[in-house]
Amino acid sequence: MFFGLLTLLVALAISTVAAYYSIVGLMAIFAGAKLAIAIMGVVLEIGKLVVASWTFQNWKT
Repeated sequence: MFFGLLTLLVALAISTVAAYYSIVGLMAIFAGAKLAIAIMGVVLEIGKLVVASWTFQNWKT
């Protein structure tokens, strides 16, 4: 149980840091539309987590 929880927390931390740098980088490139880029980046990052979770739960080999 402990190792599973630790793995989850580390995976979420890595995902959060990657999302932060991705969104900040996009906001630096498109400085004229910071709010729009921030919203788009957050939605894309959440979408990636949802798709990865769905794929894991429904993967049948």
